[in-house]
Amino acid sequence: MDVVSWVGGIAAMVAAATLLVGIAGVAPRGHRARPWLVVLFKINAGHSDVSRETLRGVEPVDVLLLVLAGATYTGFWPGPGAHHVVWMTIAIAQPLLGIPLLLGTRLFGRSGLMGGALVLSILMVVDGTWTAAGWFGVIASLLLLVGDFGTTGRPSRLLAALLAVGYGALVAWFGWVAVLLLA
Repeated sequence: MDVVSWVGGIAAMVAAATLLVGIAGVAPRGHRARPWLVVLFKINAGHSDVSRETLRGVEPVDVLLLVLAGATYTGFWPGPGAHHVVWMTIAIAQPLLGIPLLLGTRLFGRSGLMGGALVLSILMVVDGTWTAAGWFGVIASLLLLVGDFGTTGRPSRLLAALLAVGYGALVAWFGWVAVLLLA
């Protein structure tokens, strides 16, 4: 195992753990360092302690998750298979470019985590190396992107369910990816 894979595997484990801890943000008066995905869930589930305005600003946990995602995706460099350097660059760049976008706009950029996961997962499926993990990542990413882009500020049970399932799948996917990188 090389250093890049090792760092990527550790980053994936920390990302999964961070997301698990973030679930505590679902409880009323939960900690303020909850990931934006938890805020989106709470908006759609009708919790009164959040609104779309809650998403404005830069939470350190969101920046941390974007950094961890970029490091995790880098762990697969140059990608599943040998001919995916351009696509891997796109996967890695999305969460990392999300950081300055989030810092500049105080709202946009967080979806780079799911966009990068989607690209990496599609590469896993196309290459056939880790097909099951790839499909799992595709599903998690798509569910979360639909929940993210579909959130309007008004409660939606459907979007809340998609976000909940997608969030759990993302936690499991990061754990699975950690195993792949550290094996």
